[in-house]
Amino acid sequence: MARYRGIDVSNWSGSIDWKRVAEYGIEVVIIQASEGTFYRDPYLQEFYEGAKANGLRVGFYHFFNPGSSPTPAEQARYFVDTIIDYKSDCKLVLDLEQTGGLDNYELTQQALEFLREVERYSGIDAAVYTYTNFAQNNLYEGLGLSEYALWIAQLGEDGPSPNPIWGDRYAGWQYSDTGEIPGINANTDLDFFYDEMFLDNKTTVPGDERPASSNSRVIYYTVQSGNTLSGIAQRFGTTVRELQRVNGIANPNLIYPGQIIKIYEDKRSEKKTDIDFSGTYIVRAGDTLSSIARRFDTTVDELAEVNNISDPNLIYVGEILKIPTINNSNSKSVSSRQYRNVYVVQRGDTLSSIARRFNTSVDRLVKINNIKNPNLIYPGEVLEIEGSISSSDNEEYRRLYVVQKGDTLSSIAEKFKTTEENLIKKNDLKNNNHVYENQVIRL
Repeated sequence: MARYRGIDVSNWSGSIDWKRVAEYGIEVVIIQASEGTFYRDPYLQEFYEGAKANGLRVGFYHFFNPGSSPTPAEQARYFVDTIIDYKSDCKLVLDLEQTGGLDNYELTQQALEFLREVERYSGIDAAVYTYTNFAQNNLYEGLGLSEYALWIAQLGEDGPSPNPIWGDRYAGWQYSDTGEIPGINANTDLDFFYDEMFLDNKTTVPGDERPASSNSRVIYYTVQSGNTLSGIAQRFGTTVRELQRVNGIANPNLIYPGQIIKIYEDKRSEKKTDIDFSGTYIVRAGDTLSSIARRFDTTVDELAEVNNISDPNLIYVGEILKIPTINNSNSKSVSSRQYRNVYVVQRGDTLSSIARRFNTSVDRLVKINNIKNPNLIYPGEVLEIEGSISSSDNEEYRRLYVVQKGDTLSSIAEKFKTTEENLIKKNDLKNNNHVYENQVIRL
């Protein structure tokens, strides 16, 4: 049976020299595409184009958030919509490594719902990624999960141990998470892949294959509750027919909150930029480009440049913005911080599970987010996840919270052991008694 050398990557890998990766002998790469219905990896297109240009086989995975909301089917459609313009050589992968508080039976049923919807919605075969201990202890045997190809993680040199679902069968094996690969300036997951991991003839996710021209920029818009396709078309100066064509939407009356809509927008001017970005932010109600710039310690000009925004006074709720990396290497006296990601705590998360996911430590998360009790985090709380930090001052990272339905300023103050007066001062609130759902506030 043929065996292929592979890696899997996400935004944590940073920019990659794919020519050097290919010269080293790597043949396959699986790229993180999405998580839940709120996150699209900002390096997705860059990784895809670089890997394809250098002859690698490419696949995609989705980090699954089990629980009641968003549903598995919604996450499946979000995943497929995210990769709608890319050709996959591999089966589309469900990354299954959280329980979300579900028992084995419920979790397995949710995983199957996701996999079946991916196959129905894309017309492409799906596969499962998990690790040996998780497969041995958190999944339910006999429901049909074993029908899907398995990509298993177990670090070591002896091969994966058997598990009750797949026995000793697997299509891929992740055997290291500390690999050193020329062209990648970060520890890298190392894999072996076998023939079962690859597709036969179905390699294109249905959708628009038109590349963005030099006279247009691409906006990825997240559908909000109450949106219609005609309303989105009117807002962005396009047509319903064009949105249907670009996004492969059969029924223009059927879009759902969390769905990613791709929009081509004409540019007034073309700017070349060498500004790096390492995170994304979904614009919320009340945001302005200047308030986002202040939140992430950048400038309006940098945000406008890296996102090709011609009018800095015109951004939209649901628009996904790239966040520039701050890297003032010319002066040792100036802070040099890279915001790799801003993560919204989900139901079932713990600080230790978040630390494992982002290859950091609980102590580091506690420190940079000024968390008083590491056992107490809340769904909707926003954590900053660092990539690197080197600063001569002791400026603390901000701690943010996304206002949930039913929250009041007093209930938030009580939850985080602070005062209403402190929240009003830190957030420059004009109406002392009013906060709104999805508002991001400093704590």
